[in-house]
Amino acid sequence: MNKYCVNGFKLQSEEVSRNKKTNNSSVYIQGDVDGTGQTIEYYGVIHDIIEVRYSGWPKKKIVLFRCEWFDPSHRGTKVEHQHNIIEVKHMTKKYISNDHFIISQNAKQVYYASYPLRRDKADWWVVIKLILWEELKLTIS
Repeated sequence: MNKYCVNGFKLQSEEVSRNKKTNNSSVYIQGDVDGTGQTIEYYGVIHDIIEVRYSGWPKKKIVLFRCEWFDPSHRGTKVEHQHNIIEVKHMTKKYISNDHFIISQNAKQVYYASYPLRRDKADWWVVIKLILWEELKLTIS
């Protein structure tokens, strides 16, 4: 598969999103709690969308995303809590791990924006988390 709709987001593989006006291949997922009690968030890009079907009755299937992740450590991810800004180092800091697959229902969509006028930030992208209208209505109520 190269496209999949889940959690209100239309997600695509990086290859399908390449050279398009919109990019729907960027995701994040919440991971485990680290030693300081903070939840680790992993930011990445979808490379493949895989549907696994199980035979038998009832028929079951699961959709997995194979992602390339940015390094969640302070060397590859910066969080500025005062202004709620998250940055990922996209050029050189990839997360070396065997954990490439996630269940599609756990993914949330993000967008990565570059710093066009800052040469000192050329290797960093700002993470913009997308919020669905339904989630926004719940926070306003």
